[in-house]
Amino acid sequence: MMALRTITTSRTARCRRRELRVLFVHTPMATLKVDERRVFWRNFDRRYHAAHPGLRHMRRNTWELPHWMTWLAGILIHAGYSNLRALDFYSTECAISGIDTHRVLASLRAEPADVYLFSPMTPNLPFAYEIADLVKLLYPQATTVFGGVVATPLREQVAAHPSVDFVVSGRGEYALPELLDSVRGIKDLNEVGQVCRRSKSGEVLVNDKSYPWMPPSQLPFPKVDLFPRDTGLDLRYIRIVYSLGCPYACQFCTIQTIGRKPAYFPVDRVLDEIRAYRSYYGRHHNIYFGDETFTVSKPRTLALCEALERESDVNYDCQTRLNLVTDAEVLRAMKDSGCRWVELGVESVDQDTQNAFKQRVKLGPLIETLKRLRDAGLPACSFLVNGFPNQTIDDMRRSIDMVGELIEDRLLQATYLFGLVPYPGSDLYNCPENYGMTLHHHDYKLYHEDMPPVFSTRYAEPDAIYRVFLDGLRQLGQAMEGKPHFGELASGQMAESFGAFWQDSHV
Repeated sequence: MMALRTITTSRTARCRRRELRVLFVHTPMATLKVDERRVFWRNFDRRYHAAHPGLRHMRRNTWELPHWMTWLAGILIHAGYSNLRALDFYSTECAISGIDTHRVLASLRAEPADVYLFSPMTPNLPFAYEIADLVKLLYPQATTVFGGVVATPLREQVAAHPSVDFVVSGRGEYALPELLDSVRGIKDLNEVGQVCRRSKSGEVLVNDKSYPWMPPSQLPFPKVDLFPRDTGLDLRYIRIVYSLGCPYACQFCTIQTIGRKPAYFPVDRVLDEIRAYRSYYGRHHNIYFGDETFTVSKPRTLALCEALERESDVNYDCQTRLNLVTDAEVLRAMKDSGCRWVELGVESVDQDTQNAFKQRVKLGPLIETLKRLRDAGLPACSFLVNGFPNQTIDDMRRSIDMVGELIEDRLLQATYLFGLVPYPGSDLYNCPENYGMTLHHHDYKLYHEDMPPVFSTRYAEPDAIYRVFLDGLRQLGQAMEGKPHFGELASGQMAESFGAFWQDSHV
């Protein structure tokens, strides 16, 4: 590990004399026109609304609040930083070729700050770089900090970008406040862990000092009002978590930023967050529990469901695994507490693929499990991923065919379909050769679930995999045209407003 030198620039001296202005940047996502998505998203949307009576259409496709912003803002307030703002580019038009420079420049001129915080995902990392370039053009003395799910595994690569001053890897509850203290000149940068930066000669320096993960019970309350109140009109739901971490190790997952051992928020804290977000952005909003495996702990799930049932007016969605929705008591508690949608990480209906990539989830009880959910009054939606490296083209088609049949048999309310992406931080990205994959490039804006794969396998080339994906969108979109088990589908002129978000980004 190379030692880091203390910042002693004139910028630091100025920052000592006044409070730091910190701006969170919500990076845009490229808008893709995938014609096959038109019917798919329209019918998915109709089925989602059928299971959520009273749900309102989004004004713009912000979809959900960037949870990392409100979370870290609460941590910074606790650390004494109160001049915090957010700049939302997510729902603005952005082409694969790049950002709208004039629009971004105008927004940045209106929001001068001392520190700009970025946490992009893989496909919008290049757009975050472009925005950081413009920040440095307008405000050469400002500090840019990157972190999050892609910056963590690519920390040295990201830190090498000329417009990135620092990369904070992993969770930032301790590292980010200490880094800002060093920017202000009140802490030695050598003492700040989990940070990468460039030396004056351009060499990337890494401080591998790590911090313990802050227990959820000690995390400060999020800054709920970081965005304007009318942002609530742009939300599909409000994301909440009651646990951090997932005990499962799926080879395509990038769980490294939250860990593998679940840790839980106190139930009262979860309810307080729900009340605060709904009070500010609209009480009509449903909640989406973003926990990777909502039902992994029966006692904790039952305790939360009991509290939500007492709350009486909260409807929510959650995600979990097929092997974790077999307990009748848990399913009954979920239904009674307001659960309206259960997303299942099915990924593939091929057992060999489950064995290789999903820790051997058994598919034999699939239909029985879906019937149990349906009979408990819980609409099920599957995640289906196309293009696993052990699959032939016929294997891929069989998975799509079977999911289509499950929809037509009214066992699934809906399904997602995404192309497999070997995201940085996943085993598929780190060791593609172990899975019979060849990665063709590292142009991250093309690492997109709606685009042709960036890899080939021993069984298929990218074009062939993508043709199956597009055919699957058409097939599953048509399957979702039929009557679902839960609710009634909007029809006629009323149905025209459903799925309009298909024109926007969905990653």
